This record gives sequence, C-alpha cells and structure tokens, in this order.
Amino acid sequence: MGKYDEPFNAAARAVGKSAEAVNQVSATAAEVLRARRDPAIVAEKKRRAAKRRITAWSAGTVVSGAVAATGAAAVIQGDTSPGAIGGMILLVAVLLWCIVGIIRASVDLRARTRAIASLPPPSLPRPAVAGEIRPEMARLDGYADGLRHLVGMIGIVDDASVRVLRGEIVSAADASEARLRQQAVTLTGLLKARRSAPPEAAKQLDATAGVLTRQIHEGVANYGLLVSAASDAVAASTTLAEQSGQGRSGGVSLTKSGTNSNYAELDHSIDQLRALAAGMRELT
Repeated sequence: MGKYDEPFNAAARAVGKSAEAVNQVSATAAEVLRARRDPAIVAEKKRRAAKRRITAWSAGTVVSGAVAATGAAAVIQGDTSPGAIGGMILLVAVLLWCIVGIIRASVDLRARTRAIASLPPPSLPRPAVAGEIRPEMARLDGYADGLRHLVGMIGIVDDASVRVLRGEIVSAADASEARLRQQAVTLTGLLKARRSAPPEAAKQLDATAGVLTRQIHEGVANYGLLVSAASDAVAASTTLAEQSGQGRSGGVSLTKSGTNSNYAELDHSIDQLRALAAGMRELT
C-alpha cells in the first residue's frame, strides 16, 4: 500500500488547499458586506449625498436666477407680452424651488454631520486569515463590535469631555486591533509558506508561527480587558443616571482586573475607564 500513500497525500493536500481557498473567498465576501453596512460608512455616504444635493440645487439657483434676471430686464424695457411675463413667472418659481431645495439640503447636511459626530469611526478592515487563527480573530471581531457599542453608552451627559474620552478609547483600541490584524495576516502567510517548505525551514517557520500565535492570543485577551472596563463604566453610568433621574438603558458589569500585556496603549484607556467607573460609583 506504500506506493499509494503519496498520491493519497497529494490529493488530501489539494482538498485542504481548496477548502482553505473557499473559506478565504467566503470571508472576503462577508467582509465586503459588513463594511457596506457599517453605520459610520452609511452615515458618511448619506452626508456626501446631501453635499451633492446642495451642489445641484446651488447650480439650479444660479442658472434660474440668471435667466430670471434677464427676463426681468426684458420686461422692464417694455416687453410686456404674455409669453415674456409668463416665462418670467415660471423662472421665478423655479428659482424659489431651488432656494427651498438648498435650505432643505443644508438642514439635512447638518443633521448628517451631527449623526457622524455621534458615531464612532468606521471599524477597521477585517482581512481573511488562516483557519488556525480564525477563532482568535472571531473573538477580536466580537470584542471590537461590542466596544464600539459600549463606548457610545459611557457617560450621563453627552458633552465635549465625554466625547473626547470616547474618541481616545476607540483610537487606542483601533491601534491595537490594527496591529493584531497585521500579525494575523503575517501568520497566515507563514502558515501558507509552511505547507510547501522543506523540513529544515519548516521548523524555523513553526517557531516563528508559535511566537506570533502567542502574541495574538495575548493581544486579543488584553483587548477583552478593555471591553470589560468599558462594560464596567457603562454599568456605573447607568446606575448613576438612574439615581439622578436621568434613566438610560444598557450596561452590564463585567469586571476583570489585572493585565500583564505588551499592548501598552490600551493600559491608559483601561485605567481611564476604570477610574471613570470608580468615580461614578463614588457619586452614587
């Protein structure tokens, strides 16, 4: 049976590569759909559409105003024929219609701008990764989505200082998430190269892949600490709001203390959130 082992192994490798390729394509397609539905991206598209409407209405106002002015000059000079007067009335009506359109588009643009300001920035791209690291990236996906939802619920009053704190938290989280996803892409390339590498090189690639895997695991765990701290701050916000008669919904307390991670940019954000939660508890 030994002579059949090599063809069987080759077929198994081919099937494995095909399955991995299918998973990569599926993950890429899912990422495209997710990005299109991101609230921040959708809000930005609507804001750009409002800008385009203002531009179109402004062009219509300029053209109709110029033509109406020409018609008015002709009427003033003595052209009082029914056609001239009717045309001028029509042009004035078009001009007023365009002005109303500009006002409505401007109001809509301001509303869209306020909506974007209240939303966190778009979530980072999520490239397809190897199956070995996909569970960790799935955890990171859940953490990132949960953090963006929780950060918007922190604080009782939506003032400038609270918005600054939210922005700092999301920025620190995005920096860590971007590095984790880049490491996952690097690990995916290593694992792909490992499949066709000679035995001597495979050992070195295995060691490097092991280091990257540990770093990704630690980074995702530390990101989870930030989500936990955000949950704690939301719970404290909710309690304080209820006691002050400004009831808000949401907030689940998930406390987890202590971190020994190399992702230092998250430590300051975690401390900020825990201090905020502690301060709110003191007020209650």
